[in-house]
Amino acid sequence: MSELVKGQFARTRKALSQALEGVSSEVLEIVPEGFNNNIHWQVGHILVVTEHFFFKGMEKIPANYNEIFGPSTKPDDWTGDIPKVETLIEQLNEQLVRIKEIPSEAFDQKLPKRFLGNETYGELAATGAFHEAMHLGQIQSLKRIIEATKVK
Repeated sequence: MSELVKGQFARTRKALSQALEGVSSEVLEIVPEGFNNNIHWQVGHILVVTEHFFFKGMEKIPANYNEIFGPSTKPDDWTGDIPKVETLIEQLNEQLVRIKEIPSEAFDQKLPKRFLGNETYGELAATGAFHEAMHLGQIQSLKRIIEATKVK
């Protein structure tokens, strides 16, 4: 199972990079009507949630990222230094390397307590892969909506 989940993360990260290729900084920052977040937030959110799922207590992202990109946050509330999307993409690539280095047997270990219905780290990793792919879909949809609106 571990190699399957790691492969899913690799595929999703590749699709994410392709989706963001050539997207203007203006498009990254637009929050369309009816939405709470922009593409920039989506990218940071993927990084933060995956970091917590895989590396809780050993996070290698700045502490303020949770206040910027964590659940229930939104760009309207941002203050201070906000990392650029390019920085977040670099951090996502570094994170993927660390995910691939996780030993397969770690995925069979039980969590200290059930989390989001998951009992093992492997189950949580699969939930993380689902979460990441869901946000990739959001990014693709936001991009299409914003670009279609800008053309008119």
